[in-house]
Amino acid sequence: MKNLQIGSVKTFENEQIAGADQFAVHPILQTIAVSTQNQLILLEDNNVASTISWNNERRGVEVISLAFRTDGNQIVAILADGRALIVEDGEVMELEIADVSDPTVTSAEWTSDEQILALADNKTLYLADTTLTYFMQRPLLFSEHERKSVPVNVGWGSESTQFRGSAGKLKPGEKIEKEREKIEQNSKKTSVHWRWDGEIVAVSFYSEESALRNLTIFDRNGEILNNMNIRNIYLSHCFAHKPNANLMCSATLENGSDDRIVFYERNGETRNSYVVKWPSNQSESRRIIERIEWNSTGTILAMQTSLEDGSRLEFWHLSNYEFTRKCFWRFAETTINWKWSTVESQNIEILLGSGQFFSIHIAPVASFSDVISQNVVVATDELRMYSLCRRVVPPPMCDYSIQCLSDVVAYTTSPRHVHVITADWKIISFSQDTDGYKFNSDRASIDEVLHSEVTDGVICGFVYDEPTESFIIWVASHGTHIVCRVGANFEKLFEADNIGWIGVNPQNQHIEIALNDGKFVDLTTKETLFKIEQFDSIEVHFAENHHVILANNSMLLIDSSRVSQDAVSILTRGPDILLIDFDNKLRFVDVHSAKTQEDVRDVEAGCELVACDAHSANVILQATRGNLETIQPRRYVMAQTKEFLNRKEYISAFKWMKKHRVDMSFAMKYKGEDLQNDMEYWLKSTNDSQLLEQLLVSCTEIFEETGSALCLAVARFIGDIEDVERKTKMFPLLLTALLRSKPSRINECLKEVQEHSEKVIERKDVFTRHSLHHISFFVPAKELFNCALSTYDLKLAQQVAEASNYDPKEYLPVLNKLNRVACPLERQYRINVVREAWTDAISSLLVLDSKAEAEDVWWNDIKEIVQREALHQKALTLVKPDDKRYKECCDLYAVELERKVHWKEAALFYELSGNVEKTLKCWEMSRDVDGLAASARRLQVDPGKLKIHAIKMSGALREARQPKELAKALKLAGSASSQIVQVLCDAFEWTEASREIEAGKYEGLRTAAVSRNEQITMDLERRSAEFDKYKKRLTVVRENKLKRVEQYAAGEVDDLRDDISVISSISSRSGSSKVSMASTVRRRKQIEKKKSSLKEGGEYEDSALLNALAENYRWLETIGSELCQLIPVLMTVGCFAQALQTRSLYDELSSKLQKSKASIWPETLSIQHLPGPLYALFDANQEPSPIPMPPVFRMEPELFPPPSSFSVVFP
Repeated sequence: MKNLQIGSVKTFENEQIAGADQFAVHPILQTIAVSTQNQLILLEDNNVASTISWNNERRGVEVISLAFRTDGNQIVAILADGRALIVEDGEVMELEIADVSDPTVTSAEWTSDEQILALADNKTLYLADTTLTYFMQRPLLFSEHERKSVPVNVGWGSESTQFRGSAGKLKPGEKIEKEREKIEQNSKKTSVHWRWDGEIVAVSFYSEESALRNLTIFDRNGEILNNMNIRNIYLSHCFAHKPNANLMCSATLENGSDDRIVFYERNGETRNSYVVKWPSNQSESRRIIERIEWNSTGTILAMQTSLEDGSRLEFWHLSNYEFTRKCFWRFAETTINWKWSTVESQNIEILLGSGQFFSIHIAPVASFSDVISQNVVVATDELRMYSLCRRVVPPPMCDYSIQCLSDVVAYTTSPRHVHVITADWKIISFSQDTDGYKFNSDRASIDEVLHSEVTDGVICGFVYDEPTESFIIWVASHGTHIVCRVGANFEKLFEADNIGWIGVNPQNQHIEIALNDGKFVDLTTKETLFKIEQFDSIEVHFAENHHVILANNSMLLIDSSRVSQDAVSILTRGPDILLIDFDNKLRFVDVHSAKTQEDVRDVEAGCELVACDAHSANVILQATRGNLETIQPRRYVMAQTKEFLNRKEYISAFKWMKKHRVDMSFAMKYKGEDLQNDMEYWLKSTNDSQLLEQLLVSCTEIFEETGSALCLAVARFIGDIEDVERKTKMFPLLLTALLRSKPSRINECLKEVQEHSEKVIERKDVFTRHSLHHISFFVPAKELFNCALSTYDLKLAQQVAEASNYDPKEYLPVLNKLNRVACPLERQYRINVVREAWTDAISSLLVLDSKAEAEDVWWNDIKEIVQREALHQKALTLVKPDDKRYKECCDLYAVELERKVHWKEAALFYELSGNVEKTLKCWEMSRDVDGLAASARRLQVDPGKLKIHAIKMSGALREARQPKELAKALKLAGSASSQIVQVLCDAFEWTEASREIEAGKYEGLRTAAVSRNEQITMDLERRSAEFDKYKKRLTVVRENKLKRVEQYAAGEVDDLRDDISVISSISSRSGSSKVSMASTVRRRKQIEKKKSSLKEGGEYEDSALLNALAENYRWLETIGSELCQLIPVLMTVGCFAQALQTRSLYDELSSKLQKSKASIWPETLSIQHLPGPLYALFDANQEPSPIPMPPVFRMEPELFPPPSSFSVVFP
């Protein structure tokens, strides 16, 4: 699927080398040696460097081989008469190699390592070494006996007994060959060629005795290996070894027909033959193959042919079992000397008889045209067209072909046109049909006829200039490159000596060229666009106003910026560059950012990109075997999905996602609202239920809420369809929608099946079985069976069991037993028991109980189910206050709550059941005095009975030390006010105590208040003194810590530990050295214990001081809340002095604490403010540094200041 493109063309013209018969190029120095009749001419830098006269030595004999000896500075010319002329330092030395019988047919060739020379006429093969002395002489003609003993290709024995295809073994005396025709040879000259490795030499010679041409294979020692099979084959004089395979290519002759090509395998048998397809409109004269030669990689076969009007140089390629011509050059001259370069495999060197020399780089390029989005493959006299993104047609087949009826010299494409230059120097244009796809050969037009200004040289390329409607041709001729506009007004646009590419920029329709030194020039504006590195050939694509360039050294560039150095093949698609690298990875490069995207794909080794299209997700690859492979990169699949969804082609989008395994939930993620709004539209567009089922399943898996809403909408729409036939087709979708909604509506599905089965009477059983089988995919068999039972239709339940492959041994006995129950209500109860639907069973039992004549026939079953399944709350929801069993259900629940020690709740439900004793007992156990009093009022309990329960409750509250509730219980029991006041005073509830005191009886309250006031006064004085002490000590500790840090920073001490810390740290590290989780926890507990010790000099003394100081803040906040009640009481009982004193002490301490807080817990921390020993603050692995703070430290709890919002006790 590739074509050949001309890259760099090095050319010059020199009259001195006109009429030359041989030339050679030095592989290192690039010096050119040209042989003429009278002299040997050496050219350097395209100029004659020296000439050596050899007229006397040559004596008019033909030079059959001219070569440089790279191991020295010699030039060796082999003459047809068996002599050799050695040229060294301008001197010519003559040597005789062999005595040749017929100089007119002699041929010679060196091995690639220049170690052995093969020289042969039509009778003898000579092999000579580097001294040009032959070491082997081998006759080419064999006797009949010798010929029979020649190695054959298959089996054993003589040639007459060999297997010969379908004919089988020959009978004795039967002739092998049919009578041979008499075909005149084009040339009787002998041909000699070495294989690329120099191990095999082949000789093609013509025997006058047999009037046949033979092809024989020898090894490098002259031993015969094989005779090529020439049965029914008439060989021509030219042949070539294929370097990378054990194949040999030879031209063959046929009467009344053009020459053709035959391929031989190593064993001498023909593998295949290919008829060379000459153009159908060629002249009457026969086209003769003069010479063939493979390039060094075996990918291109160069073929020189001749007609009456001159010689042609053609380049053929073998692909997918077809041999086609890819490139064609026509020369008016009959004398052409050419050879493939020994250095560059894709360079061919040509010397014309007029003195023109060309060194042309021929590069295979992708056949995909970005302009028409089709592959255009040159195949001899036709263009094979492929639209691979639409339909993959494996070569050599094609979508269609454009018949050019002549050899194709060059082609180009423009929007809606394909233009071709043919061998008769015409430019033919083929227009595209109205379908925007096919180019029709019947609509061809001859636009131009080229003249000698262009045809004298090699046409390297051409383009169509759409603004001027003319053709621009790049020609290499007479030592220069010209770019010219052809037509009525011939115009030379550009001239240089190193053009390497020509093209049209589709963004502005400007003609652009690239020079081999890397400069890109806009021919329309004559401006230099940018410059890249030097190249031999390039492939250029245009993407988003950027040049995407692939050079022959595998370098990928965007304009002048290098992107990759290992690009094998590229294509462009919109803003993406598709790239296959040396690691056989398909990568995507953004043309704007020049960055490789994340999605990378492995491809088969040797694959190349063939085609892609912006309107398709397909990317076509071609493997090394020639087969095509279509892939759909994920990024393009998703882009196509979005395009379908944007155009609201939902069914196409769903099918596309299903085909390419895209999760269909993407449709909801990308177009969720539109998908739901257009639900009716896409449901009416198709009857493909399975496709839409997959959509619903995917949406509900990812988007539970919105997916469930979509399912319900779909179910409603299908449920409302009146057309029975259409609803039947969409019924599986209805079931899926109901089952995938949250919660799953299994019962509704069964109901829909029951209802719709009545409408399809003719196929009711089949429809029901298929529907139930569909449901069984979503619901487990047992659950589905239970749901079917919930419909209380035992026939449906049996059908469900059968459809879900439920074990008959399990469900048949159950169904038979239920069928024997006559009462429908009782049958429902029994079905609910089988389903283990206990709430429904209780409901059925309550109905049965309400209609039963006996009192407790069904109630005992209700109690058993409620108690066994713990359904007390459910049972209560099934009865109403005026129902028969309401109070019994409340009593059941109250008993359960009492068992669980939920006394308050049990008391409430006992009250609803009317059980007074249990109600009061539960309130008593709950110790809720207010609840007991409220319930007693509602139940109108006797005061005496209430007093008894209140007295019992007060005893329990006293033991539980709940003075507030105790006071309420005593009050409810009618106790004395003094007793109630004393209880409240013990609880420090001074405000409540003052309210319960009787008028004039303040003595007890006064005594308790004064006593508590004295205690608080003492605590205030003590804590004030302790606070001053701890604060002062904390200041000393922090000063010592800061002093220690300063000494360490000054170098006065070597360690941050003081003496006590050193002893403590040593003792803490005694024992096992292994650090474990247990030791870490133990160490932490030891630290916490040290933080509670106020011992002076301890490691964590500052932590202990901070905790002690914080405790004073917390205590003062608590005591302030009590003083808010105590001081007003003291005022009430007349203790004004004590109240004022306490208030003064409280205000003094609170003021002191608030003022000291900022110094104890500063907002800005320094090293001395961090609690704990200094050595513990720094990491032992870090280098000690006198920095103010460690890089990382732990915020210990004591670093956080306590609250200081103290109450105002008495304004």
